[in-house]
Amino acid sequence: MTTALCCVFALLTACSSTDGRNERQYSHDKTEEMFKQAYGHVQERFIEPLGMDTIALAGLSGLSVVDGRMQVTSRDGAILLLKEGREVQSFPRPKDNDSKGWATITADVVDRARLASPVSAAALPEDIYSALMNGVVGILDQYSRYESAKAAADEREGRDGFGGIGVTIRTENGQTLVVETLPESPAAAAGLQAGDQITHADGMPLAGLAPQDVAHLLRGKVGVNVVVDVLKAGGGASVRLSVERVHIVPPTVLGRLEQGVAVIRIRNFNRRTSADLEDEIERLEALQGGRLPGLVLDMRNNPGGLLDQAVQAADLFLRNGPVITTRGRHPAANSAFAADSYEIAKNVPIVILINGRSASASEMLAAALQDRGRAIVIGSASHGKGSVQNLQEMPNGGELVITWSRMYSPAGYVLDGLGVLPNICTSVPFKYDAAAMLHYEQDRLVRQFRDWRRYDRVDLGLANTLRRSCPANFESPDSDLTLAAKILLEPAMYGMALAPSVKATADARDHAEIRRRS
Repeated sequence: MTTALCCVFALLTACSSTDGRNERQYSHDKTEEMFKQAYGHVQERFIEPLGMDTIALAGLSGLSVVDGRMQVTSRDGAILLLKEGREVQSFPRPKDNDSKGWATITADVVDRARLASPVSAAALPEDIYSALMNGVVGILDQYSRYESAKAAADEREGRDGFGGIGVTIRTENGQTLVVETLPESPAAAAGLQAGDQITHADGMPLAGLAPQDVAHLLRGKVGVNVVVDVLKAGGGASVRLSVERVHIVPPTVLGRLEQGVAVIRIRNFNRRTSADLEDEIERLEALQGGRLPGLVLDMRNNPGGLLDQAVQAADLFLRNGPVITTRGRHPAANSAFAADSYEIAKNVPIVILINGRSASASEMLAAALQDRGRAIVIGSASHGKGSVQNLQEMPNGGELVITWSRMYSPAGYVLDGLGVLPNICTSVPFKYDAAAMLHYEQDRLVRQFRDWRRYDRVDLGLANTLRRSCPANFESPDSDLTLAAKILLEPAMYGMALAPSVKATADARDHAEIRRRS
């Protein structure tokens, strides 16, 4: 039986030189510096206040992950390292807010644990760092995390781009097959096309290799060629190609026309998303003779990404006024983003598709356009990840990512825990057809949106109650897209769908102004 293992972009850079797993020599000083930064970063920037002792003891608890016989506890003003419940050594407890003191103790405890535990002594430095850092983030929220040096390098490649040839591959029955080549990429220029089989990279046979290993061989430094042996699709000849690696940002925007309506899929948000979105709209407008009857932004299963790119994407469709507000404990976490006067697709009706896997930056974009009356939303309640993470690169090349602010929509509600309410909920069966539902249930829909916009602080019990009106759906039914196209081509229906959210947003603003004056 044919089994497609996965698809990967074989345009990625070679593994980062800061890959912590290549470091085999443990360093006390590096460990101390690592956790001085980590503890201080969490205490200063995490959205909820935490004592340094709480943070550091959570980190030290990770030693039991390296060797289950080792434990760390605090007792009578001392930090105790235990092995199978018996004391190995006692350390003086630092002052509660002394990040340097707690980092020094952390390195001292790790040193002593390595002497007492052959398992700990044999562990790679990155394994120790990961265990302790995961202990730290384990007491934070579900979106805070630690990325090892290798994982962080992969994440950076996804955000910022990487060196490669511009081809997507999959492995099938041990063979490496081309899925697609990026337009104007070196792979396309060299003649690689869908269905071709790449058999060798720089003389190395690819047969039987995992996709990640194949991608590693095709990756490399920008400007350096990779020589690939290729069996052309359809039983064609074998050719050898020398293909230059260039800097490529993974595409996140894909558009097409359906009944004249522009349908644009946004997979996630990296550093090119807003620019690619603008380019794609202009391309589709040109194909349609300069005027689009409607635009669908399909953000189902979009996990988010770079917040500034979602803000810039919203700015494309808004003329002045608020886009999103962020609020956190650290002064730098508080920001108010506003649109400028530049606007594309003016007066073109917009439908946004979301589902239960639409999260973070995609929720922000949906909320901003919905609240500003620029789009209607179809689907189910989104994920409800309305928080912003702050990223700190660590001395080992890893990344500590912690939640430091929450997002508030232009209408003033907090997205965290709640998400976005669609104008037309497709996760609950309609009592009538869509047009009749919108006509007869305007009052009910306005009430739902009003309740949604009063959610101005995180209350998960209340959020769960509100979300029952449109439960999260984790599928992407074709019927949602069909409905979106239908509504865009019927102005009266579009107006009825837009009215409840616009009315509720106006009410929320009036209520906020009354509270401000009182």
